[in-house]
Amino acid sequence: MLAHNVSAEIRRAISRGEFAPGQKLNEVALAERFGVSRNTLREAFAMLTSEGLCERIPNRGVFLATPSPEFVTDTFRARAAIEPAALLWGPDLDVDRLVELNAEARVAIEEEDDDLFIAVNQAFHHVVLASMGSKTLGDTMDQLDAFLRLATLPILEREPAFNRRFIEVNEHIVELVKAGDRQAASDYLQEQLMKQAEAIIEMIEAINNGTA
Repeated sequence: MLAHNVSAEIRRAISRGEFAPGQKLNEVALAERFGVSRNTLREAFAMLTSEGLCERIPNRGVFLATPSPEFVTDTFRARAAIEPAALLWGPDLDVDRLVELNAEARVAIEEEDDDLFIAVNQAFHHVVLASMGSKTLGDTMDQLDAFLRLATLPILEREPAFNRRFIEVNEHIVELVKAGDRQAASDYLQEQLMKQAEAIIEMIEAINNGTA
């Protein structure tokens, strides 16, 4: 397995919530997990560090990023730049799949399965971006998923159902698209992404201040 494949696997593991913000990445355990040498793993760490997902501290090791308000704002500005554009211009938007994912999200809410809801919500936004047919954008979304999970994990530990509120956003997006108004859907998504950033920042600050 090449270093870029390892970095992609670690990103996906972060997106699934397997690692916590600020956690030290264990070289021995991860090298065994992915069946690679520690040199290859260190190359993968260097890639993740260059993206801002990790930080190498001399004589201590490699640690995952700890989200700050600036971290969250940057992540959502990136999403607000690419996702609404895909919703507006993507030639291959799979509306039927978006409908299916919203139905799956409702089931996850009914069953109080928040991990499933997060996975389905991520899939919804990946389908939107996939409409552009760009591998580069898909890779970018994988990176943003990892950033977002790091940002929300401390919140989810205190409020597991935090993300459920976003189902209504996704459902309204589909309603607008099905009505033939992709411009309105795009504008709405952009507005909601920045509102989500504000809500996450508010929660992070409350946690940091001990008021959450």
